[in-house]
Amino acid sequence: MNIDRYKILISNLPVKQQCFTTKRTTWLKAENEISWLKQLNDSIFGDKSTLTISRQDIFETNEPREIIIKTIYWGYTGGMRGNHFVNILIHIDTIENALLFLREKSNPTTTDFNRLTEIFKNVSGLGLSTYSKLLYFFKISFNDNPCLILDQRLIDVFASNSYANFQQLSNIRYDNAEKKYLDFLQLARQVANNIETEGENIELFLFTFGNNLKTTNMTETKISNMWNGYCPESLLNDKTVRMRLNQHDFFESEETGLQICIISGVQAVILNFRGKGKFRETPTFGDEVENGEILSPQNSDRPPFNNPTSAFGESKEIENYIATINAN
Repeated sequence: MNIDRYKILISNLPVKQQCFTTKRTTWLKAENEISWLKQLNDSIFGDKSTLTISRQDIFETNEPREIIIKTIYWGYTGGMRGNHFVNILIHIDTIENALLFLREKSNPTTTDFNRLTEIFKNVSGLGLSTYSKLLYFFKISFNDNPCLILDQRLIDVFASNSYANFQQLSNIRYDNAEKKYLDFLQLARQVANNIETEGENIELFLFTFGNNLKTTNMTETKISNMWNGYCPESLLNDKTVRMRLNQHDFFESEETGLQICIISGVQAVILNFRGKGKFRETPTFGDEVENGEILSPQNSDRPPFNNPTSAFGESKEIENYIATINAN
């Protein structure tokens, strides 16, 4: 599979808005052991028991120590394993100084990265999954390639060899990923440049959809899993039927009542209930506004109706799903 086919989807991913929610109780043990953490948590949690953090929230944070803490809360909402978090906090000055040094240095190189990994080896629990997040949020680059997050989920995607663009990383494993991290950054930048997007968009696409898209034999595929603005159910029956915006802000098939909720440029979620033909007075048609969204099933009762994120692979999956939607 070539990642280029998802160019529009990747370019429109809401990267900076990706957020996760953590509970303050998750971090109470560390508060009891690290005196300054309670005061910081009082500041960032306020009087709330939970905290929802987006990538943008972290990028807009100025205090280095707060960036580190928010990054961990964003990346490990349920807490870190064992005593890793406390151990990281014990070495917070070392971590903070190393990151600030690189952020302020002009054009860090491979040598600088190797020095950093030697420093971080002395901090138990600070592995690649964690420090790549920190490098990303501190906006550090190596050899002019911006740092990105590389965790087990992306490593599994590369190891599956599903994407021709990343074939040279097919032998990656977590135990050798650190040695391949700079290769990953360079390759991600090249791929991003080729499809006119950012490396972070590539990273989020692979994290979200990487191993959830199934390759298909196009000669056997009735319809694409990329929405073209027309009714998928009708296309499966070799008919072209427009979808029109209804009063609930869903696109509804004028023939079948099939409804699609659009996350613009990202997903076209086929809802598991049909519309009633109550359209807006001023017509807006899907084929006039589509942006190559990927067709996805409804797996949640709340907007955006697809959480956790999943997507259809081949035409047969779409056909089987639609068959479960009751007719009006």
